[in-house]
Amino acid sequence: MSRTVIARLASAPRSSRWIALLFGFVTLAALMLAACSSVGDDKHEDKREDATNASTQIFRQADATFGAIHCSGGAHAHAHDNAAGSTGSPSAPVSLPYYWDRELPRQSGTATFRIRFPHEAGGREGLGFYLARAANSFEMRLNGKLLATAGDLCAPALYGGQRPLHVPVPQAMLQPDNELLVTISARADARGGLSAIEFGPDSVTRAHYDRALWFRVIGPLVIAAVSLVLAGISLMIWWRQRDPLFGLYALAEIAWAISLAEFFLTDAPLPRGLWQVIILSGRAVFMLATAKFAFIVIDVRARWPGWLVNGYLWLKLPLILLMASVLSMPYLKLADWAVNVVMACCVGGALVWSAWRRPNRERIVLAGALGLATALTLADFIRITMIGDFYWETALTKYVSLLFSLAMAWLLVERFTGTSRMLADLNRDLDRKVAQKEDELRQLYARSREIEREQAAMKERGRIMRDMHDGLGSTLVGALSLVRSGQSSSPVMQKHLQQALDALKLSVDAMQDTGGDLAAVLGTLRYRLRERLEAAGMTVDWQVDRLPELT
Repeated sequence: MSRTVIARLASAPRSSRWIALLFGFVTLAALMLAACSSVGDDKHEDKREDATNASTQIFRQADATFGAIHCSGGAHAHAHDNAAGSTGSPSAPVSLPYYWDRELPRQSGTATFRIRFPHEAGGREGLGFYLARAANSFEMRLNGKLLATAGDLCAPALYGGQRPLHVPVPQAMLQPDNELLVTISARADARGGLSAIEFGPDSVTRAHYDRALWFRVIGPLVIAAVSLVLAGISLMIWWRQRDPLFGLYALAEIAWAISLAEFFLTDAPLPRGLWQVIILSGRAVFMLATAKFAFIVIDVRARWPGWLVNGYLWLKLPLILLMASVLSMPYLKLADWAVNVVMACCVGGALVWSAWRRPNRERIVLAGALGLATALTLADFIRITMIGDFYWETALTKYVSLLFSLAMAWLLVERFTGTSRMLADLNRDLDRKVAQKEDELRQLYARSREIEREQAAMKERGRIMRDMHDGLGSTLVGALSLVRSGQSSSPVMQKHLQQALDALKLSVDAMQDTGGDLAAVLGTLRYRLRERLEAAGMTVDWQVDRLPELT
């Protein structure tokens, strides 16, 4: 088996082997983190608490009093009465964080949490409370005085708890023995509850608040904004090229941005059930788009990808409807998570198989990204299950998909730049061939002009030869007739022969190449005809200006 692995790695390209080894190492590291994070998270939390005990207090126990939502005496009066225990419901010790949907599923109501803690006066630094969650609406009182409030206790928000809370505490409100009352008003299946409360120096609690705000709210907001920008760019490219990869990537990014909206929108813009359908549908569309994207990249032509997508839809749609109507059932969330993981494993298995059988950078990068994302998701699920984070507030899942999104973006950029380089090379080759053909045509045209000139010269020489033959022949025939008739005399014969000789000279001069010099042609003509003209009693007045060269 080891020889087969080495042989396959040796036959792959050098860059592909390097990328495969890199992603294998990263995936192995992720799996090790998956094994260690779930075990080490509680220890890490204990160490952090021990390290901050000198300056901060973390309240994990409280006495809680529960009641129904009623507003006969006004919201604030109701909250105060409920805190004082006038509701008639006995208080009971509870552990924080308190998850309303887990402890009181499908119920609405109020709860007042009473926490007593000592405080030693001293120090000039301000103090504050840090709460990871107080939802859906809450009111906080310290030693009977209102400290902070958010929302309406009579009409709690449909959806809340996304943003962490930081509440500064004036020194004048603190006593040696203090009583903190936190009243929450929670809707059924709306993620109500109260987290553990941290009390300490304002710089420490503010730092924890800022870190939680970035992780839970600002981070998803930034990712959603970047996803929409990338989707817009991809849509413009898809509109020009009609490449399905760019369309699927844009669809995946838009769907993921929609699914992240629940992390930074404090109030649901739509009814709770419809809003959850949109959020869950966004995640399902992201899974489908990424799966189709991967199948196109690895060029799967079998039928099973279509069956996988259809099966995912048939399982996912009922789950979305059930989860939107019955949000408090943990097994529905587990079933939804299991369907997503099975889908991711099937797509990841196809990517790994394709990268193994036909390795290239695209397949290896996608397989590594999906494998790493799946490993981190499993690790996150184990960690969340062990620490009991019912609302998945500390889950990394909202960031895990960023790996696959970046891998898809890299692949599209790689393909786009490769196509651009190929088009540039084709254009350069086309320009070179066009220039070569233009040069050949130019040479051919020059050659054809030269042939035309040669043919014209040959025609002219032929005409001159015919004229010479006709003129010289008639003169010689006349002279021959005089000789035969016996009437020839020396002067007459000389005259005829001289005419024949002059005609011959004119023909010979006409056949000579003068290089386009018209003056030389006219000079020769004057020289040949001068004696005849003078013998005829004509005076030759030769005045020739500078003539242009003949072309």
